[in-house]
Amino acid sequence: MAAKMGPRLEGLAARLWSLSFAAATATAAGCASGSDDGLLQAAPPGADDAGAGSSSGGGVRPDAGGGGGAFDDASAAGDAASTRDDGGTAGDDGSSPASDGAAPQPAPCPTGGVTADQVVMLGDSYFDPLFSNAALDLFTDAQNAGALPASTTYRHYYQGGASMNSGSLQFNIPYQYENEALTDIAVPTPKDIKVVIMDGGGNDVLINDRTCLTSPPPGNTGCASTIQGAVARAQALMKEAVGNGVQQIVFLFYPHLDTAGGGILPTPAPGVNDTLDYAYPLAETACCGAPFVSSLQTYSCTGVVSGAQCTFIDTRPAFEGHTADYIKNDMVHPTPAGAQVIADLIWEAMKANCVAQ
Repeated sequence: MAAKMGPRLEGLAARLWSLSFAAATATAAGCASGSDDGLLQAAPPGADDAGAGSSSGGGVRPDAGGGGGAFDDASAAGDAASTRDDGGTAGDDGSSPASDGAAPQPAPCPTGGVTADQVVMLGDSYFDPLFSNAALDLFTDAQNAGALPASTTYRHYYQGGASMNSGSLQFNIPYQYENEALTDIAVPTPKDIKVVIMDGGGNDVLINDRTCLTSPPPGNTGCASTIQGAVARAQALMKEAVGNGVQQIVFLFYPHLDTAGGGILPTPAPGVNDTLDYAYPLAETACCGAPFVSSLQTYSCTGVVSGAQCTFIDTRPAFEGHTADYIKNDMVHPTPAGAQVIADLIWEAMKANCVAQ
């Protein structure tokens, strides 16, 4: 019969037995894993708990020169968008995000689901090549990314001088959609439109209510009514397009201009930017459901219009401090450098939101 141990000896024996068992278990596990020293390897810090992915801000900072079409310092949203191009894997060795501590990447955008004929561009002189290269540069961005075949463009009906809530024929942006895009005999199935890229509303002020340029809303109640009418018409157009099968909308809005005026603007034009700033939250709400605070890194918002995705692009941060090199001598339209910045803002937002990839 075994001798009875005292409480202290019993505790010591139990501890020695526990340590021996743990060492044996570690040795067995190390052998099973093929480790050279037969010991369990400690996991690197963070290997077991990858960080949560950051929310998409939808923007990156354009190159300060504006002419190269490249972006120098991507934000978190821009990084997320760029990883979609190559599948968004965490490491070159095919490891999963959790294995090396990296944040999980968004799934790659589906590609090839939208043809060039299913993408329509509407708007005014900010897209019209007679006044701006922005649309042409956007085509090039899409071609360089492989999303648009070489020498191919999206369907385009924009017209310099076109307004949202006034004008006639092609000088009215809703007309461009309703009477040109939907009935275009050059396209086999003209009503089959999945994506609309548009701007609009600038000429409702610049041409049709120039009092806004010197006396802004809300004090100028007539100007306030002009802007509200243009935004309401834009929202109605977007809802109409969605009702016809459009799934995604990209809406571009305008940069600040020089209040000294000149060119197409009156001299001076003290109300031009205050009027624009009055219109911005209304247009953002029409597209995204609410206004947002824009910055160089977060210059777009995305919401839902009647069940379709709508992405709104604020050009003001990218143009801030660059009026002299991004705006022509007419004081309204973008220079080639400014047009390239606009095209890149649009394309980066399209990538981040999987639009026509």
